[in-house]
Amino acid sequence: MTNINTTDNIPLPVNAEAFVTIAPNGLEASIRITPPANNGSTLKYEMLKIFLAKNRVIFGIDEGTLRRLGDNPIYNTDFVIARGVLPENGVDARLIYHIDTDRQLRPKEKEDGSVDFKDLGTIQEIKQGQLLCEKIAATPGIPGTDVRGASLPAVAGKDISLPEGQNTVLSGDKLQLHAAVDGHVTILGNKINILNTFTVNGNVSIETGNIDFSGNVVVRGDVAHGFAIKADGDITIEGVAEAAHITAGGTLVIRGGFLGGEDGVLDISGNAFCRFIEGGTVNVKGDLETTYIMNATIKCGGAAKLTGKGLIRGGHISARTSVTANFIGSPKASSASTVIEIGNDHSVKEQFEKVSREAETTAKNIAGLEAMIVPMEKAKASGYLTLDKSKQLEQAKTVLETLKETLEAMKETLETLETQISNFGRGTINIRKTAYAGLKIIIGEETLILQTEYDRVSFYNSPDGITFVPLIEN
Repeated sequence: MTNINTTDNIPLPVNAEAFVTIAPNGLEASIRITPPANNGSTLKYEMLKIFLAKNRVIFGIDEGTLRRLGDNPIYNTDFVIARGVLPENGVDARLIYHIDTDRQLRPKEKEDGSVDFKDLGTIQEIKQGQLLCEKIAATPGIPGTDVRGASLPAVAGKDISLPEGQNTVLSGDKLQLHAAVDGHVTILGNKINILNTFTVNGNVSIETGNIDFSGNVVVRGDVAHGFAIKADGDITIEGVAEAAHITAGGTLVIRGGFLGGEDGVLDISGNAFCRFIEGGTVNVKGDLETTYIMNATIKCGGAAKLTGKGLIRGGHISARTSVTANFIGSPKASSASTVIEIGNDHSVKEQFEKVSREAETTAKNIAGLEAMIVPMEKAKASGYLTLDKSKQLEQAKTVLETLKETLEAMKETLETLETQISNFGRGTINIRKTAYAGLKIIIGEETLILQTEYDRVSFYNSPDGITFVPLIEN
């Protein structure tokens, strides 16, 4: 008689199993449970907890979901069981100005189109101790955590320096900038400066000699032929400047007008407001406003606007963004030629080339220092560097750090200049009344000589060359 073993046909029990998947960035973990079979065991909450820990999932666990899966499991389905926390990056420092940083000296235009150069609001007075600017400090940020419990670093906010200039003082916590003296506020090189004002109660002439002052200059009378004024700040001249040499680090106002002749020069780092310009050379980095220009050479880094009579006749007027006038050129063919150039700034190109050369030299100096420092560092690590050589090494490392900071600043400057250069060729010439035949127009690389008169138009550069549209004034 044969014995029959009944256990041979009974399948073995299969226990429930868990599988965990962690996202590549570590910020999310999912769990999947396969079902038991043949009376296999299930996975309870405590077992699932231990399973996650063994798989290094220890942070951000969804306890509610985990308990539900332990009590009433749902099989073969992915559940997000843990979530990490993203880091919160810090906030950049920012500045709050308590002065007018975009002060525009704008003469009022009367109903008849003439300009009142007496009403300019020239001075922004500051008292000692007055709050000029304050800094809201950068924050370090809040680190995050992934599901494995690893810290995710936050990016700290960028710091920024207070614009500490001449005659200003920082508070003890370095978060406020105050005026150290009474004076006049001027923004120079992105720094707040409190400058005094030098006033000439008559003419700049043989009685005063030339003026060279670190602050602002006010001349109650005229500037005589051939005399010079140089100021780091603003210059205001109540009368006429005749063939003078005027250099202003800020804004220039000449209420009486500029008789430049052959030798007169105006060199202005800010904006310029002049009743009229006859002859001479005018270099202004900002905007230029006047009533008429005759036979002058003008280089304007912003917009040239002519009010009142609004006439340009003779000379070469170059502006970065626009020239706006009533009449440009002359109805007489025999008159002096007039050239209007828009969309170019030769000073920007020259500065770009200069800074590029300086950056290249600085980069070579950095490479040379690094080549010298490396073997010295190795010698120091081996104990073979003398005391004198150790001092040289530290000095070289200090210089190297300074050069690297300088190079980074140069790179930022070059990026800014490249942006400006990329916008060359843009701009408009706005004719309120008439542009006469013979007028030469240059916009970017394009040139056009008018063969006939044009009334109330705007010239601009298009893909097909210089063209025009009817003038639309704001």
